[in-house]
Amino acid sequence: MPQRNSQIGSNRTLLIPLAGLLVVLLISGCGPGGGGTRAKKPSVTGQYAFWPMPPADPHIQFLQPIASREDVAPNKRSALSTMVFGEEDRQLSAVEKPYGVDIRNGRMYICDIRKNTLVVLDFEKQQMRLVGATGFNSLANPVDVEVADDGMIYVADNERRAVFVFDANEKFLRVIGHDDFRPVGLAVFGERLYVCNLDLQNVEIFNRFTGETIGTIGEVGDEDGQFRVPLGIDVDAEGDVYVMDLMRCRLQKFSPDGELLGAFGTSGDAPGSFVRPKHIAVDSDGVIYIVDAAFQNVQMFDPDFRLLMSFGAGGDFSGAMNLPAGISVDDSSMKYFADELHPGFDPKRLVLVTNQFGFSKIGAYSMGDRREGWSISELTANAVDMQTGMGAIPDVLKLQSQADTELETESDTPDSTDTEVEEDRN
Repeated sequence: MPQRNSQIGSNRTLLIPLAGLLVVLLISGCGPGGGGTRAKKPSVTGQYAFWPMPPADPHIQFLQPIASREDVAPNKRSALSTMVFGEEDRQLSAVEKPYGVDIRNGRMYICDIRKNTLVVLDFEKQQMRLVGATGFNSLANPVDVEVADDGMIYVADNERRAVFVFDANEKFLRVIGHDDFRPVGLAVFGERLYVCNLDLQNVEIFNRFTGETIGTIGEVGDEDGQFRVPLGIDVDAEGDVYVMDLMRCRLQKFSPDGELLGAFGTSGDAPGSFVRPKHIAVDSDGVIYIVDAAFQNVQMFDPDFRLLMSFGAGGDFSGAMNLPAGISVDDSSMKYFADELHPGFDPKRLVLVTNQFGFSKIGAYSMGDRREGWSISELTANAVDMQTGMGAIPDVLKLQSQADTELETESDTPDSTDTEVEEDRN
């Protein structure tokens, strides 16, 4: 873990070979594999996408795109439904424009900012449900979702300026909020709910059961310990809080009560820097995942803020990203995607990334290792052709610029906020 009150320089050259960097990736389980085995290997068909590219050991495999009810309940749509409802039924069953995402106990929760609802894809029951679609508790622009260990669901709606609370059975309970409140990012640890508030440019801490305010983290400003557009937020296993500032392209780490512990990041087109950072996740090993909509990828950093690798890129290949925004990492959900794994890849956890455009609305990836007895060349023999995802690719920046024209123009004033999460649903 980073030393308290330490900071990592933001202009790191990051020229260490990627294979060397991966030595520190998940010491608890990301070794290179190797070693011989006499067991007959299963045949491999189809194409697979792995990151990083050879000659480095792969640690991320793309599993499948998720875009509708059909991806959790294949072939359950009746002929009668097809005949009566036709295209309307297909539209109702589709995820249209996802932003925040989370998964617990076989249920994937997706903030759809075009449907204006929380979409639930239930892998156990093979169902799709909509939460907050009608009634007093209807959502207007849900942008992030967090599901606690007890199953309680928290949804940030930055148009209704409140966090909506649902129980584990998806029943509406209450709202959390106050004046000058525009929630865009959520994290839960114990009884605490951490909320990125764009109106006050800080992180607010609530008791998630009562809605009582416990404290705040940060304020408006350009120094570490301050924010311009706090958007992505997550907590690690120790309860420390990580906040991604979209405007400053900087990640800051705080103690549970708001003491600054470290910070890194700057704007740029080199690996380890950021252009359009969005949501973040911290896994159980302390590895930090940061989505960048301009790079169209996810960069991974170790607990000391050293770059490990990246995965994803713009394009039309399997595993490509298309203006990604949300991310969730889970250790217990790989069983729902076991059929998509390469036989030579040993999965450790599931990684979900939302895309605002394209067919793959939610990309499912696995983080893990090459299995013992499988060579890198065997794993990547059926690899798809793809871009690396790093650097300010002109086409990517052009696409980002086109997407931003759908939004209100961001102000250059010190208290400007990221209106993308407010107007991006159009």
